[in-house]
Amino acid sequence: MVGDNEYILEGIGITKRFGGVYALDNVDIKLKQNEILGVVGDNGAGKSTLIKILSGVLKKDKGQIYFDNNKVNINSTKDARDLGIETVYQNLSLVDQKNPAFNIFLGRELCYGGILKFLRMANDRLMIKKTKDLMKRLNVNLGNLQRPMLEYSGGQRQAVAISRAIYWGIKVVILDEPTAALGVNESRKALELIKLMKEESHISVIIISHNMQHVFSIVDRILVLRRGKLITVQNVHDVTANDIIKYITGAEQVIERV
Repeated sequence: MVGDNEYILEGIGITKRFGGVYALDNVDIKLKQNEILGVVGDNGAGKSTLIKILSGVLKKDKGQIYFDNNKVNINSTKDARDLGIETVYQNLSLVDQKNPAFNIFLGRELCYGGILKFLRMANDRLMIKKTKDLMKRLNVNLGNLQRPMLEYSGGQRQAVAISRAIYWGIKVVILDEPTAALGVNESRKALELIKLMKEESHISVIIISHNMQHVFSIVDRILVLRRGKLITVQNVHDVTANDIIKYITGAEQVIERV
């Protein structure tokens, strides 16, 4: 049922062509309320195209998108953010020369009072305090919050990007390979933060990853794309990593959706 209250975000029949090539061919994606959905597939399967459409970077050629049971048009990243959809790409989109507080409040700075809005000044001390409180709540250790982001580790940088979504009460977060450049311990911490988004902040999450171990450790369902087509959607407890790999490679042809 399109617009079912069970789902916070639905893409129905999403199609995108680049010249004569279908990057996405009539793909459905349905993200449940308070769910972590894994999206997997080989390079060229259509994963990046799909998230770019949901985040407003690309425009779909065909299909409908529903958010909170309402049909919506997402024609820009601003449209997506206004709805409550935030995307964290592999490059994290952080300002390396600025500190964590600057990055968390970027575009939504807390300011001192002023008669004229354009004359108001950012309240750096307050933003640092709120960042410190947020990191304490999330059990993230950033040390000195005055340092520029380029001095932090990959895991700490990922934590800042994820924490930004948690602080601003985003409804849906799309994570593109969140553990790709992280070590074992930093990956574990990033996965814990993703779980926290769902369990404590009630944020619904779409995660794109090639790491099956990580996918199976946190997701509720897995959506498989191959060559721009939706192959299957499975409850994570009903399949193994080998099953999913067979769907990805084409060794398993049965199309099942849950």
